[in-house]
Amino acid sequence: MSPVNNKVILHLTSLSSGGGYTFTIDVHRACVGYGYESYVVIRGKKCIFPDGSQKELRSNEHLYWNKMRRFVFRQVVKHSQIDNGYSMYNLCERFTCHSAKDILAALPKKPDVIFVHWVSDFTNAEVIRDLEALTGARILFLLVDHAMFSGGCHYQLDCQGYKDGCHDCPATNSKWIKRGIEKNYLFKQQFLPKDIIVSARGSEKQRLRQSAIYGNCRIESVAFPIDENKFCPPADRALLRSKWNIPTDRKLVLIGASHLDEKRKGMALLIESLAKVKCDVTVLVVGYMKSRMTFGKDSIILGFLDESRLIEAYQMADVFVCSSLADAGPMMVKQCCLCGTPVVAFPVGESVGLVRNGETGYLAKYGDVDDMAHGIDAIVSLSDENWHEMSLRCRERAVELFSSKVGNTIEDFMGKEFGE
Repeated sequence: MSPVNNKVILHLTSLSSGGGYTFTIDVHRACVGYGYESYVVIRGKKCIFPDGSQKELRSNEHLYWNKMRRFVFRQVVKHSQIDNGYSMYNLCERFTCHSAKDILAALPKKPDVIFVHWVSDFTNAEVIRDLEALTGARILFLLVDHAMFSGGCHYQLDCQGYKDGCHDCPATNSKWIKRGIEKNYLFKQQFLPKDIIVSARGSEKQRLRQSAIYGNCRIESVAFPIDENKFCPPADRALLRSKWNIPTDRKLVLIGASHLDEKRKGMALLIESLAKVKCDVTVLVVGYMKSRMTFGKDSIILGFLDESRLIEAYQMADVFVCSSLADAGPMMVKQCCLCGTPVVAFPVGESVGLVRNGETGYLAKYGDVDDMAHGIDAIVSLSDENWHEMSLRCRERAVELFSSKVGNTIEDFMGKEFGE
């Protein structure tokens, strides 16, 4: 399919680093590759143009009062007890410091489609409404977590409050914050445009339908491809392990997350599960970690890795274990499978469609540490021949679902929206 009348695409994100930022830039570059005029606006920082050049993003001085209100609200939050399992990143989202006019001023022309990525502390429902009114653009939300349909948390865990108003939020005992969360929910109901489109898959569609905010929205499963040429099996695993000074006869279990301390990442359960693994393994740990965690006597803490080294970690491992209890991705599961590395995970997010028992890894019962340990043992005890067969199936399944070759891509979406 050819580009549709040189349409202009705008991507909005709060992130200027990390996996979420990388994903946004990859989608942006894919849009440029399809022939569209694509721009990325990053909160408080810059606008990235199709050719890679950049322009500073300026905030409106008239929003100074909002900055003061955000400061006061954050002081209350700072001194309140909040369960970090709910990932409360943006409790003061009603008070944004960037207007729709600020965002559009960074662009040379009006966008036809606006992709809303992870925008906490950047845009909010009112800004999105204003952007639609000023441009007439289609608004496509990418479901990167659950903040879109809640009053404050990015992951609900067992809470069902997102269905009807987030009343009496269980994440805090503060009545003031509880009321702020309810106001956030009402704010979204009031301002979000009624004809927005949300890209969501699997169980996330059901959550959207249950939310009083998004109950009647249009849902599309737009495929945002991952570069299968970058995330690919290694040419020589033994040589790669030699480079990292890891013996080739060791069975490597890779675990990781951007922030290992997040409750929803399930590290407490994973540590318990690793203790029950019967096979002799070495554990590679990737990601930031504030508190001290022990993953077993034979573990290697790698810390945060840049993308090239992270890919090598994927490629070296015999199995990647994802213990996430709430996740819209997880991105690492998809990337690992593209690298031909089998995955053990709980049935969360897109792991449900990607991880198949005995084919691409093992899908353990939700929260069951014994079953997760069983899955790890099952994969690391495979013969070399059977492991390579599983590795090939991982690669094939991931390419089928997430590569640039899949159907219903951005290009297909644009063609459907604009009549080509």
